[in-house]
Amino acid sequence: MGSLVLVLILGSLTVVTLARLRRRGARTRPVDAPARLLAWAVGLLPADRADWGQAMVGELEQVRQRPKRWRFAAGCLAATLLLPARRAGAGPLVIGLVVAAATAGAALVAYGLLRYPAIIAGRGTWAALIAFAAVVAGLALLAVVLVRQGAPGGLALLGGLGTAGVWLLFGYAAVTYAPTRPALSWLLLALPLAPLAVGAAATRRGRTGAAGRRAALLSAVVAGLVLFLALAGVALLTAGGPYDAGQLRDFPGSGFPDMATYAVSDNLGTAMSLLLLASTVTATLGCASATVAAWFRRAPAPTA
Repeated sequence: MGSLVLVLILGSLTVVTLARLRRRGARTRPVDAPARLLAWAVGLLPADRADWGQAMVGELEQVRQRPKRWRFAAGCLAATLLLPARRAGAGPLVIGLVVAAATAGAALVAYGLLRYPAIIAGRGTWAALIAFAAVVAGLALLAVVLVRQGAPGGLALLGGLGTAGVWLLFGYAAVTYAPTRPALSWLLLALPLAPLAVGAAATRRGRTGAAGRRAALLSAVVAGLVLFLALAGVALLTAGGPYDAGQLRDFPGSGFPDMATYAVSDNLGTAMSLLLLASTVTATLGCASATVAAWFRRAPAPTA
């Protein structure tokens, strides 16, 4: 798991950057930390609550004492995270499912550490766990932000589940059987199809590239979490088996007391990697598809 530290930290930074989406055209420029916190919180509001956010910015300008400014900004941030959009649609359901999936993922990792405590002694394990927690929390926050900004929850949920299903079905088949049947490597070509379809469909439905990109990002969150739950769950249920040749070869020098502990640690690390990889790839492809679809919508029709 230690080898995943840098990758997971990079992923956490990426997720936090995506989560800090802010609408353009702010009326005031932050001048201190509480004002910056409030400006960040206002950027998380749904579009139909923008006036409320600007009112809070105006009220903060009247607060002079720094401790009171901090308390006011923190209270506004808490209210922002709890304030629902007036037209939420399937958004609350998606947020609930994402939070439940993130919690279940953390619970699976905790169970794995309790069931195989020797994993904790591995090099870099704590750093990897902290980075994993940051990634999972960032994905949950990103889902809240995207739903608040109008991402179509139902379409994103279906797209995320479909993308995860494609990764599990075709990816597993390709990795398992391609070494003996190279002709099956073409199955990997199916992996990009689902996120590309989500981005294009969301752009067509929302009529803008921004709407398509929001749906693509939300579906990427769902796909990554579903993949992690599936892979981590199987790893714990089967004690990391069946063991492959690489694991059997590397186990003697791994430092773990038994093969099951080593395999579970290795498979949990793989699941964490796929959480980041699947989310990033799905988001990239979906956003690219949404952008291209929006470009075609804006392109003028050829004249006769």
